[in-house]
Amino acid sequence: MKLHTMIRFLLSVCCIVNVFESADLAFIPLTKAFLDKLKNETLYNRFATPTQYDGVPTNVTLSMFIEGMSSFSAQTMDYHLDVYFQEEWYDHRLAHNASAPILVRDLTVFKMMWHPDVYFANARSAAFQDITDDNFLVWVYPNGRVWYDARISIVSSCNMDLWKYPLDSQECALRILSYAYPMTVLRLLWSEKEDVPAIDRNPDITMPDMSLKHIRTGYCNGTYATGEWSCMTAIFYVEREMMHHVMQTYVPTALIVVISWFNFWLEIDSAPARVSLSITTLLTISTQANAVKLALPEVSYMKAIDVWMGSCMAFVFGVMIEFTICHYAKNLEMLRGDGQPSLIVDTALSTLFGAARDIDDLVRKVATLNEEEGVRGDGEQHIALNMLNPEEPRLRSLNQNNDVTANGTRYFVGAERMKRKRSKASLSRLRQQVASMRHATIDVSRRAFNWTRALRNLRGRRVAQRIDERCRIVFPMIFLLFNVAYWSFYLVFN
Repeated sequence: MKLHTMIRFLLSVCCIVNVFESADLAFIPLTKAFLDKLKNETLYNRFATPTQYDGVPTNVTLSMFIEGMSSFSAQTMDYHLDVYFQEEWYDHRLAHNASAPILVRDLTVFKMMWHPDVYFANARSAAFQDITDDNFLVWVYPNGRVWYDARISIVSSCNMDLWKYPLDSQECALRILSYAYPMTVLRLLWSEKEDVPAIDRNPDITMPDMSLKHIRTGYCNGTYATGEWSCMTAIFYVEREMMHHVMQTYVPTALIVVISWFNFWLEIDSAPARVSLSITTLLTISTQANAVKLALPEVSYMKAIDVWMGSCMAFVFGVMIEFTICHYAKNLEMLRGDGQPSLIVDTALSTLFGAARDIDDLVRKVATLNEEEGVRGDGEQHIALNMLNPEEPRLRSLNQNNDVTANGTRYFVGAERMKRKRSKASLSRLRQQVASMRHATIDVSRRAFNWTRALRNLRGRRVAQRIDERCRIVFPMIFLLFNVAYWSFYLVFN
């Protein structure tokens, strides 16, 4: 009796030790009995779902761990994911008597088992990691629970809305579906374990241009011609990092706009300097805008960066327009011919230096006097003789009569000859007086013309300077108001 009791005690101790050893053992390798079950088509049909003949759909629970996330490209509208993808389902046909889950690491053995045909609907490409070996595992628990884990690299598309680029945030959804089984046969579910979220992530995930804010799960079940299909979504909410774009785009273009305002402090006569500065700044803004467009897709709507670049280009172009207006206003004072004196100075100059009432009459008078400098001697002689001797025409007719009547009085003819000699001397003096008066008039008129042009030039310069002085305040104020409206609209109200 004591021996029997002792044997029973030893057997109990052995069982307890085996239980503890099984508990410490995480998994057990494949057994021949398990492989034989998979190969026996009578006992296990790998083409049938676990609940194929029960009339209920097979529930497959999904979960993911995001190891890495990168390469958010606005031009190609996609991003890269490196995930640990887990699936869990129950297949009571695979129940076994082992004390721990059976580990399956062979793809050939895994293909002998039924498993969900899950795929990523909006993935452009996906691949299993196989360095240094196939990165997957399958645990088959004694109660028939199957847990599958694989590491997958995915390039998924994301329909980004870029109207706020580069001040935007995006929501990118990864859609997961079964390819062959409708919802009546297979139903996808997100894991609802309290201690482990359905989608977890590596806290050290960093991206150069984006920041991952949060991840949420969702459902996207859809009805098609073949029936209703179960669909799951993993939605990633990301925000674009602005600092790079602020330093590389916004600050340089704003400085270029400020540099274009240097035109307002340059002299109005410095046309080459002002035109060169305006064209240089305009070309620089245009080059910056083209560089930004190369990194973005061609979309049919206006983006935030387009508004900024277009506005900066408009400000620089406005500086060129301002210089054109100033130059035109200055020249208008020089060429104005309205027929009315615009200043008291014009009236005074017209009174002092001629009968012309404005600068245009004065110009015409100078041109007329210049043409008259080549005097006609015969006409002046005729005028002078008539002025000095009014009887000269009558005397000429008498001489003609004397030719007919040659017997005239010699005394009268001699007297007339003496008068002609005296008239020639007077005519020479008159010519000298006329010439000196003409040269004095031309010199005075020219000086009046030059003085009046100088006064008009000063008045035109003053108009242009006033426009520049106003623009020194107006342009910065408008640019400041534009910045307040721009940043408030895209950052605060949206």
